Amino acid sequence: MAKREMSRDPEFRGVFAYPLTPTSDDGAKVDEFRLCELIDEFIDAGARGIVVLGSTGAIGSFSEQERRSIAQTAARHVDSRVPLLVGTGAMTTEETKRLSLHAQSVGAAGLQIVPMSHWPLTEAEIFEHYREVGEAVSIPIAVHNCPSLTGIDMKPALLARLTQVKNVRFLKEGSGDQARAPILRRLTKAPLWQDSETMALHGLLGGADVWATMTPNIFPRQAVQLYELAAVKKDVDAARRLFEKMFPVIEFVFEKSGVRAIHTALDILGRPAGAPRRPIRMLGKEERATLEKLLRGCEDLIR
Repeated sequence: MAKREMSRDPEFRGVFAYPLTPTSDDGAKVDEFRLCELIDEFIDAGARGIVVLGSTGAIGSFSEQERRSIAQTAARHVDSRVPLLVGTGAMTTEETKRLSLHAQSVGAAGLQIVPMSHWPLTEAEIFEHYREVGEAVSIPIAVHNCPSLTGIDMKPALLARLTQVKNVRFLKEGSGDQARAPILRRLTKAPLWQDSETMALHGLLGGADVWATMTPNIFPRQAVQLYELAAVKKDVDAARRLFEKMFPVIEFVFEKSGVRAIHTALDILGRPAGAPRRPIRMLGKEERATLEKLLRGCEDLIR
């Protein structure tokens, strides 16, 4: 099937779903067929965007060649039905540029870039990193601040400076500090993406254009419904009731890390997507039993 041309400036609004990266052979191989199935589930449920190789997609677990293949498969399968973003953060600027240019060449509508480094990066190094990548590509970039996973916390003043970099259009602020959103809105007009799962209701009611979320892996239709209730209709009571119903699962998954907990949840739900790549493993016996109990409490939503 010929790939349709997509506008280089698509609408970025609604639920952007972050699929895990399915595997086979105990995590040794990428299961691209299962990835395509997940993408279809999310789009059919009403997701307005797909982001592969985010934190939920275990961005650091795959080789550069595997990441290229995942990006190409996802772009071909999404086929411009919704915007596809590809996580292209890497340990070096040159690898980030290579992955970003490849994602652009296969039809990605945008990039999500998180800084990755064994050594702490200075603000000058971070700024230059994004500047070089931004100058190299011609599609929008979402800057992802995720200090709990990267060990690098980009403070509001730096994030605001980064919005002046060519092609940096969006900020995904994942520090968990809710005070940062109003600070960033004062410093920049760049759209802020709601990143936190446990604080999603607060962020959506606050006017986030995008909910960048791993929740659709477990609750695809309900994630979209929550966005509509909170961000569009501003129906606070209905949004709160739905969020509180899902919250015990969301909280547990967040606490146990999205990758291992979501792989385990899909296995429990009879929608297996393989295991995370070693050394990450599925949840242990006791944690799995707790998650299974929490999911049973949401059976009316999941079935």
